[in-house]
Amino acid sequence: MRRQGFVLGLFSVCGQVLLLRELVSSLNGDELFIGTALFGWLLAVAVGALAAGRLPRRISPRVLFCAAALLMPLMIILVRLSPLLATKVVGEIITFTPAALLSILAMGPVGLLTGWLFTSIAAPGDHAGDAIVVVYLWEGLGSFVGGLLITVLAGRFFSTLTLAVLMSVIVISLALMSFDRRRLIGALAVTLTAAVTVALSAPPLDRYLDAVKFRPYTVVESFDTHYGHQIILARDSSITLVTDNTIEAVWPDRETTENLILPPLLYQPEAKRILYIGRTEFGVAQMADSLPGIAIDALDQRGEMNGIIDRILPRSTAARRIDDDPVRYLSGPTALPIYDIIVLNIGDPDSYHVSRYVTQRFLFALRRWLQSDGILCVPTHYDTDRYLTPEKGRLLSVIFQTIAQTFPHLALWPGTSTLIIASPERNLDLPYDSLIARIGRLPLAAEYIHPDYLTDRLAEMKIERLRTAVNESFTTNRLEHPVLPHYQALYRSSTASLDRKLLSIMLGHPRWMIIIPALVAILFLWCLRGPQRRSRLAIFCYFVAGLVSLTLELVSFYIYQSTAGALYSEMAVLIGAFMLGLAVGTYSAHRVGDRPMEYPALGLFLTALLVFIATFRSVPVGLMLPYYLLFLFVSALATGTLFVGATRRYYPWSLFIDDPAAGRGTGYGWELLGSAAGALMTTTLLLPLIGLNWLLWSLVALVALTLAGAILTDRVRTR
Repeated sequence: MRRQGFVLGLFSVCGQVLLLRELVSSLNGDELFIGTALFGWLLAVAVGALAAGRLPRRISPRVLFCAAALLMPLMIILVRLSPLLATKVVGEIITFTPAALLSILAMGPVGLLTGWLFTSIAAPGDHAGDAIVVVYLWEGLGSFVGGLLITVLAGRFFSTLTLAVLMSVIVISLALMSFDRRRLIGALAVTLTAAVTVALSAPPLDRYLDAVKFRPYTVVESFDTHYGHQIILARDSSITLVTDNTIEAVWPDRETTENLILPPLLYQPEAKRILYIGRTEFGVAQMADSLPGIAIDALDQRGEMNGIIDRILPRSTAARRIDDDPVRYLSGPTALPIYDIIVLNIGDPDSYHVSRYVTQRFLFALRRWLQSDGILCVPTHYDTDRYLTPEKGRLLSVIFQTIAQTFPHLALWPGTSTLIIASPERNLDLPYDSLIARIGRLPLAAEYIHPDYLTDRLAEMKIERLRTAVNESFTTNRLEHPVLPHYQALYRSSTASLDRKLLSIMLGHPRWMIIIPALVAILFLWCLRGPQRRSRLAIFCYFVAGLVSLTLELVSFYIYQSTAGALYSEMAVLIGAFMLGLAVGTYSAHRVGDRPMEYPALGLFLTALLVFIATFRSVPVGLMLPYYLLFLFVSALATGTLFVGATRRYYPWSLFIDDPAAGRGTGYGWELLGSAAGALMTTTLLLPLIGLNWLLWSLVALVALTLAGAILTDRVRTR
């Protein structure tokens, strides 16, 4: 039971994280779908756990392990190719509704078998409560080990698909292996041979899948970094960089390159040092070679790409690479000399990973690296040359108003790629003649940023129309209330009527959210009814344990990514810390006799929440990782303790069932239903609608309500 529980945890966290990585990669890097994918996973696990004990025939855990392990890499392959169901155009965005549905369905098959496994492993034994707690404990330990393995290996040494096949081999071997000493060495040798064979054969499969997906392009390179999946495509004389199924850059593309570099130089012609946030190899670095005296620092976290790109594109002598996450790097100590120009080329703000760059917190950190009369240039992908839709205007307004909080001087450049140019002190209200004169003094012959082009682009009517749009609202994108990803989703939904209706209701009519507390209140009141109210309250405790813990996990991911650096390199170790806390909490509570453990668990939850609310804004960047590791560990400690307390409440009342295996997945299933609700609502709905502060205080109220219910049912029982 213990060994199988450990293998279950190892497989569960690996399957969950690897499928999440592949889904985010295949759905254009949009981690809004982490919430819907986790909802699909947790719902499937809950259904598997609840249903398995009620099936008339039992299936051996070994058979289930083999089936789940074989299914995981198959699902990753299907997810990789799934965009072909919606479009065959390279880089075309899959709209919100089909992407959300895909993320839920893709997690279902493996999740269902995982929940089935929990009940199947916990079935043997005389006492349901003891068996469930033991499996829950060892599952937490296995998940901790799996989280560490994924953190070290994913992207750095193995691609997502390669690692999925490797983990499948390991899980099948551990599930089937006999620990008889005479056979153990042979089994380990067979496992090692299979693992090496997989490691050598999986990379060509990666390349083949991308070749199928991106026809008629030629796949030059296909590889993972620890931040996502990268593909370099060739067709005719062009080279295209695809990041997580989205076109990031094309070479050669003279028009885009001039729009990124030359406009800020017209406002700061004496500039010597430029910081470019993004990849410069696709034109920007080569143009810098034609600008005497200009030195560019290119800040991008994907250092694994450097050698690969250098083999394909000409190397620049003017650009210096800085391999670090922009949020982490710019939040550190300021280097001297600071920059004359900063170009913030972030792409579409379709995820929290991207929208974190358009917050007052990040822009304030960025301003420290800029000269007082320096220039910030923020290129966008929104075409405002001829027509400005309300959705496009709202997006540009949020970006403009957020930048205006930190940079008081701003200029707008309408066009097929709208530019926002800002400065701390320099006056940007330059007459048109001055800009034309500075174009003539550039040391290169511009093909697109020339006088005739600017006459049309900077026409007073176009600038005034754009300025009116960005000043219609003063909404900003904040750490406590991130709205950009959802406005971007609404903007993209213009081509899909279902998306448009759904997102309009979600964002424009938030009164529907009253349903959420109403459903929680109904469940709570139902648990307080009848002679078995004490046992029923255990169901509410299970639900709250899952809901609060998963919500805090997602909130931690969001804040850590927004304030300390990109999430994907640290996500697995954060999950591992949570699972270790879960195991420690379960073990400690299980060792403490028959005492009611709900009270210390709920008290620990309240304490952790209140301390977190009071401190998370003021944690130094260098302490972010240990802070969130500790917070998730303590939250999981409370979750594991509450699980044991709820199990002791529930199972003495429910052991009237004749079949000792039946019902053993009930508590686990209700906890997962709570987790599924938290996964679906937290980042997908609640963060943009009510904001971070209201979300955290709602959790405080829910934990306090559960504590009151526990006290009430215990008092009634003692009377």
